[in-house]
Amino acid sequence: MSATLMLQDGGREITRDELNNLSCPSATRSWRPISHATVLDTALQTLTEAGYAVAKMRLGVSRERQRFFGTLDLTTALTHDGAVTLAVGIRNSVDRSFPMSFCAGSRAFVCDNLAFHSDLIVKRKHTVNGAARFSADIARAVMSLNSFKEAEAQRIEWMQKTELKDVEAESLILRACVERGLVAQRQLPLVYREWHEPEHEAFKPRTAWSLLNAFTAIFRELQTKNPADLAHRTMRLQALLVPPQNESHGIPDAAALAV
Repeated sequence: MSATLMLQDGGREITRDELNNLSCPSATRSWRPISHATVLDTALQTLTEAGYAVAKMRLGVSRERQRFFGTLDLTTALTHDGAVTLAVGIRNSVDRSFPMSFCAGSRAFVCDNLAFHSDLIVKRKHTVNGAARFSADIARAVMSLNSFKEAEAQRIEWMQKTELKDVEAESLILRACVERGLVAQRQLPLVYREWHEPEHEAFKPRTAWSLLNAFTAIFRELQTKNPADLAHRTMRLQALLVPPQNESHGIPDAAALAV
């Protein structure tokens, strides 16, 4: 399945060659802008050196090409059937709107849904040593991808095994809107319908995993309009759906889901 990456504010999808040819503003005494291409190359090189392979890459720019966001789907599987794989998101700006960032998550290929998690996220400002520090931070983050992969696989397995009653799922859907602002009121019927009538066979079991994908199915349009917002929303969504780990057993407390 292919998709076009179109960012907000008049953004558009671009090729890697186009990204390489983008100019970078002049530096000041306290601000040393790092080009979008450098941010992408740093992530790709570090991933490759660590033995990770990129299956698909989507790149986009917005705000007169001053803001950049890319998604890298890795070949590393998170589930035994290979239906869910590791994904990496990177972003950068040369208008001082946000720092260089790197985060990781998962993509469910059965529906092309993408969800990021805040367990692994790197941010660095554009300073004199910003590029070098970002490179070092990326290296440390990539080195921890294996442990992140294991934790993410356990999280997905837990969600797949955690059954939810309709009243529990509906409560979480409402909380996502009213308490967290993760979905607009107009989207509530869409999430509700996707939960009760899932588009894909894989999400017919009444589990926390199916509920997560009911949300990310609705978020899918953000992959083509505003992937930075997608990353933010899915991180907060997983914080709602997956409770803190039970300290004595090292696994989430299933009863905490509906609290």
